[in-house]
Amino acid sequence: MALNFKEIVAGLLFCFIGLFFSITAWLTLPIGQAFSMGPGYFPLILGLILTALGMAIVAVGAKKPIAGLGSIGWRGALLVMLSIVFFGATIRGLGFGPSLFVTLFLSSAASGLLTWKSALILSLILTIFCVGIFIYALGLPYPLIGRWITG
Repeated sequence: MALNFKEIVAGLLFCFIGLFFSITAWLTLPIGQAFSMGPGYFPLILGLILTALGMAIVAVGAKKPIAGLGSIGWRGALLVMLSIVFFGATIRGLGFGPSLFVTLFLSSAASGLLTWKSALILSLILTIFCVGIFIYALGLPYPLIGRWITG
C-alpha cells in the first residue's frame, strides 16, 4: 500500500492539536449546550472539527502515491512564529497598530514571494483594515498606540 508521508504527518499533527484542545476544553471549562454555550463549547467543537479534518487528511494520504517529507521551509516557519511571539509580547506596550503592522510585515516576509515594498504596502493596508474592524467596529480594549511610543 502506497503512503504519502507528508500528508499523513500533517493529518496526524491536525489530529493531535484538535484532540489536545478538545480534551483541554472538556476537562477544564464548562461546555454548556447549543442554546446555552459555555466557554468550553467553541474550543471543543473546533477541536473536534480539526481532529476530523486530520483523520480525513490521513485517509487521503494513505491512498496517494509515496512521497517523501521533502525540505522544511525553516525561514517561513521561524518568521511566522517570531511574528506571533512579537505580537503577543508588544501589543500592550507598542499598541495594536504598530504591533500588528510589524507582525504582518514579518509574516509577509516569510514566504519570500513579496518584495519588501509590496510587503510594506500589504502590511499597511491590512493594518488599517484590522484597526477598523477590531478597534473601532468591535471596540476591543487595546490602545491604538501604546505607552512605549506615547510615553
